[in-house]
Amino acid sequence: MAGKTILVVDDDENLVRALSIRLKAAGYDVVAAMDGMQAVMMTHRRDPDLLILDIRMPGGSGITVMDKLQGSIKTRRIPVIVASAFDDDETKQKVQELGAFKFFRKPFETDDLLKAIEEALEGSPD
Repeated sequence: MAGKTILVVDDDENLVRALSIRLKAAGYDVVAAMDGMQAVMMTHRRDPDLLILDIRMPGGSGITVMDKLQGSIKTRRIPVIVASAFDDDETKQKVQELGAFKFFRKPFETDDLLKAIEEALEGSPD
């Protein structure tokens, strides 16, 4: 999976930094966005292979981001893994309806996330 680009979207700078280090060590190219609006713009500009997306952020929630990405032919097939501290049933159902590949509750095991990333990228078209 080397050379694949992952967009990490979260307003927690420490999480973004730590996750970026781990993903780069696993051979991925990493770009980051700190809010929902930036996430949509970066997705269109950088065409990542996968998104890791928080739900509650400034500038548009992860739900809003997923909704916008689903509405675009260019971005609707990009796999999304949601990582959020909020795992209420309504949130989980909504991200599932919007096509999230997997949902992780923060804090999560990075090894589990890496496995999910591999699975999502194996199933996505090149």
